[in-house]
Amino acid sequence: MEYQQTVAATTIISGQALHSGKMVTMQISPQPENTGVVFQRLDLPGRPSIKADVRAVVNTERNTTIGKDGWKISTIEHLMATFHGLGIDNVLVGIDGEELPVGDGSARFFAEEILKTGLITQNAPRQYTVVKEPLWVEGVVYKQDIPAKATLLILPSDRFEVSFTFTSDHKVTGTQYYHFEASPDNFMKEIAPARTVGFLQEIEYLRSQGLALGGDLDCVVVVGDDGYQNELRFPEEIVRHKILDIMGDLYLVGPLRGHVIAIRSGHKLDWELAKKIAMQQAPKDISRF
Repeated sequence: MEYQQTVAATTIISGQALHSGKMVTMQISPQPENTGVVFQRLDLPGRPSIKADVRAVVNTERNTTIGKDGWKISTIEHLMATFHGLGIDNVLVGIDGEELPVGDGSARFFAEEILKTGLITQNAPRQYTVVKEPLWVEGVVYKQDIPAKATLLILPSDRFEVSFTFTSDHKVTGTQYYHFEASPDNFMKEIAPARTVGFLQEIEYLRSQGLALGGDLDCVVVVGDDGYQNELRFPEEIVRHKILDIMGDLYLVGPLRGHVIAIRSGHKLDWELAKKIAMQQAPKDISRF
């Protein structure tokens, strides 16, 4: 039997937020059994908090954002993937701004900082969300204003695994595929170090719109017209990061058992599948979706 885990002590992480470029500080603290992942705005009166689940999502444009009553916390997916990958069930994340720090653009920095403090096993058994039958969603994603069909499917499995195909007509990236079988060791070696991707023209546009103001070339895989603008950590780093995003977004339903098969999926489609999974588990609790 597997048991729930939390962090052994509070971990404090400071850094720039990816889109706003503001300096923020995040505190990751232990929580009791069956709490789940809770986010809290330390800079607001009353320090409001919200549990990270499918009902908390308020935006999926370029990142996953949760919030309520007019306040929000954005870009939670890399930290959520860290919790998913390391098997952390119960934690409180306090942040003194509305966006998490970017770290190194992946989950590795968060994971390494948390593991310095360590994890502790709790007394309650881990409660898995088990996919009972195939579920799927379809949509359209845009790359450089070109629409392409995207598909996301999850099949019953006795473990969590992801098979992702990243397809692109771009001569630099081409098509990439990776299959990941979840375990903390596999996560740290294969997925956690993979950074987010940005096309050079897209980054320039985002910055003109007041976005992508944080970080540098070390925290983004930058794709130019004729090649990568920085050194890759993996030959297929882009698709590995896509798996990282899926791990973070699907952790909105908690520890998961199922085989995810993805083609071109993004945050919106990840959330749509998470809602379907949640509905399958407890339809009355997710009735507004």
